[in-house]
Amino acid sequence: MMIDNRFQSQIFTGILWKFLERSFAQIVSLSVSIILARILDPENYVPISIITIFFNFANTIISGGLSTALIQKKDADKEDYSSVLGISLILAAAVYIVLFLCAPFIASFCNRIELIVMIRVMGTILFVNAAKSVICAYISRGLQFKHFFLSTSIGTIVSAFLGIFLAWNGAGSWALVVQQMTNSIIDTFVLYLTTDLKLSLKVNFLKVKNLFKFGTGIFLTSIIGAFYDEVSPLIIGIKFSATDLTFYEKGKSFPSLLNSAFNDTITTVLFPALSKVQEDKEIVLRFIRRFVRLSSFFIFPVMVGFFCISDSFVEVILTEKWCFVSPYIKIFCICYSANFIQTGSIQVIKSIGRSDILLKLEIFKKLSYMIVLVFFIYVSNSPLSIAFASVINTVIATIINTYPNRKLIGYSYKYQIQDIRLNFTAAIIMGVCVSLIGFIGISSKILLPIQIISGILIYLYLNLIIKNDNLYYILSLLKSLMKREKE
Repeated sequence: MMIDNRFQSQIFTGILWKFLERSFAQIVSLSVSIILARILDPENYVPISIITIFFNFANTIISGGLSTALIQKKDADKEDYSSVLGISLILAAAVYIVLFLCAPFIASFCNRIELIVMIRVMGTILFVNAAKSVICAYISRGLQFKHFFLSTSIGTIVSAFLGIFLAWNGAGSWALVVQQMTNSIIDTFVLYLTTDLKLSLKVNFLKVKNLFKFGTGIFLTSIIGAFYDEVSPLIIGIKFSATDLTFYEKGKSFPSLLNSAFNDTITTVLFPALSKVQEDKEIVLRFIRRFVRLSSFFIFPVMVGFFCISDSFVEVILTEKWCFVSPYIKIFCICYSANFIQTGSIQVIKSIGRSDILLKLEIFKKLSYMIVLVFFIYVSNSPLSIAFASVINTVIATIINTYPNRKLIGYSYKYQIQDIRLNFTAAIIMGVCVSLIGFIGISSKILLPIQIISGILIYLYLNLIIKNDNLYYILSLLKSLMKREKE
């Protein structure tokens, strides 16, 4: 099977638009997060940190793996999308009722009465997210990623202004609630208006049954993954304090924002692209190797660089009241630095329809994770140790998630090391140089921009010296994409 030029153009144009959308969204989100952190106190973030634990899990239940099944299915039609929408809304209603009834118990357990109203108000966004998951599946399946850029731009900007305005006028935690809800509502509304997808609430249960054959494995995998992701913050909130949870979540959020611009691009574009060529293992192998090379070219220097400047970043940008965030930033920079490898591997397994493998991997990983987590909880009384357990678990996850692709497509560990070693080496050398610059006895306000600019120039210079083919590939790709857009 050969990939025609038109299909390649679709994929690479999709990569460009998705990357632009994610980069723009994360830049705005990072800026808004910084502004809000300077206006609000850590105490204002406590309610939203607690609510996030429950809502991340709820959103995983609602998506149910069916939206992923829509992308993987080759002949998905309007009836499939409408059926998934109907089921998703039913699930959203069921989850909302549970959260509505449990809100008083959650508020009592956390000793925060304001959580009752916040949970019940934020719960309404679950219905919007249910519809959004179906619309996103339709757009991703058609590789029409330009729609994401428009919707994200409008939603992010409007919600940012609203959140900052409310925070400035003393709304406290509610500013964060309104910002999140507004962003999701506008994003979904614009996505629906800019696509030709026409949905109804009619459910064809035969269609749903067929989708569940693939979607069940994805659903269970996602549930297990979501459960583990929220265990660490839940333990910190219970064992230590809600304030420690806030520092944990804030420290995690900055590396997460930087990572998601790249990681979301891989997930959104790679899965539907690979699904279209899933029969040809050689093509799949070429795709995943190129994605790993390009991802590591960007992610390694970003995470290594942010690790090195985290102290200056917190002092200058977030101010002294957030000083306890810096160690968490360092820990999660390490975690996210290799996240793209396992993400790419998972997309390969999903694209060829082996959700059964994903479920087995998830069960095995989470059992290993819990052993590591329990050990760190037992040997230490610091919330930092629980966060550091994530580093060990990232290594475990990478090894486990990449193992099946050795047999499925021939992507061995040897190939993986070859694909990342140049970018990793250049990033480490850059990081050492940036760290040494940090010993200069000057104000952090002057030091921070010097470190950032120096890091970028050093990394680019190193790649020119070693003649890294990723740099030249990206430049040629941008030229060809600009030419295609003009035509």
